This record gives sequence, structure tokens and C-alpha cells, in this order.
Amino acid sequence: MINPDWILLFSKKRGRWWVRLLAWGRYHHVKAVAYLPALRAWLFYDVKFNGTRLMLAREHDSGTQAFLRDYLDGCDLVAMPRLPVPKRVAPHAGFWCTLAMKHLVGIRTGALRPDRLWRDSVAAGGKPCEGGLGEIAVLTFVKTHAQASNNLNQATWLDDGALVRRRGELIARLRARIRALRDRPASSCRGRPYPATA
Repeated sequence: MINPDWILLFSKKRGRWWVRLLAWGRYHHVKAVAYLPALRAWLFYDVKFNGTRLMLAREHDSGTQAFLRDYLDGCDLVAMPRLPVPKRVAPHAGFWCTLAMKHLVGIRTGALRPDRLWRDSVAAGGKPCEGGLGEIAVLTFVKTHAQASNNLNQATWLDDGALVRRRGELIARLRARIRALRDRPASSCRGRPYPATA
């Protein structure tokens, strides 16, 4: 199982007039990239009004370097830590780049535009790397983030004992909740009580 460490890319490229109108500010779009050391490949995630693109490119394939250069051009980067998946009461309305990226990295924010997502990503522990450093420096930043996070989190994901303990705790809590609901007096139930089964 591969759980990528995402880098958010905040694009300063000016898009169409209506995109500039909706995403006014320093950044006009946000997308993501992750380096997968085990596969020696890049994973790209980009949500636009006309569709979602999820692409995988091997590091040494022809065309990968040119695509990376174009994908990173004019962007400031934020290396995101792994955040717990937030519990949501209801789904978000709409689905555009800012909402897609905050779902992807699990950040809790009211951001609707890339500028606010940049600030909230940094506040949540993201490490910024502003563009203009040169292609090699940016690629090194992305790879270092992926490899460092992979080394720190590898034991967590591969520790079978921890997974079994977590699963056991969850099952115990679920059983206790079911018993509490089953043993609750019928008068405290809303509506009609369920018939008792033998």
C-alpha cells in the first residue's frame, strides 16, 4: 500500500478571465504532486472545471522531465504533513481545485480560493518552498519530502501489531455501543421500538 506525501502547487499563472474573477489574488489555481520513491515515479492530481486528471509518470520515462517542468512552472509549493482524515457531518457543495486539494491532504479549513488555502496549509504544518529556485532545487525539495515522510511513516503503516490493536479497540467500542443501544429501555427510543428477537 502506498500512501503518498503530497506537495500542493499554488499556480500564479493567469488563466481565463472568468477563472481570474473567481480566484482573484496571488494564486489562480492549486494542484498536487507526489513522488513515490518505491516506484520511482511521480503522481499528479489536478482538478479543473472541465475534469479531474490523475496521472502517474515514471521518473526515467521520456517526456517526464518536460511534463514536470511545465507542471511546476510558475508555482509556489507547500509540502504537507500527513493529517488525520477529518470527520464531516455533510459533504461540501461544489468541487473545484481548492476543495479537491483540501480533501486530498485532509486539512480543515473554510478556504474556497487558493490564496486562503496557501495560508491555512502553512498554518497546518506545511513547509513552503516558493518557486523561482530552479527546476533541480524544486525537484530535490519534492523528493526529499517524499523520502523523509516515507522513512518516518513506514513503520506506522507496516506495523501489523499496531493495526491489529487499533482494529481490536474499534471492535470493542462498537460492541459496547451496540450493547448500550440494545439494553436501552424502549421508552427512551424515538418512534416505535424494534421488536425483541430471540
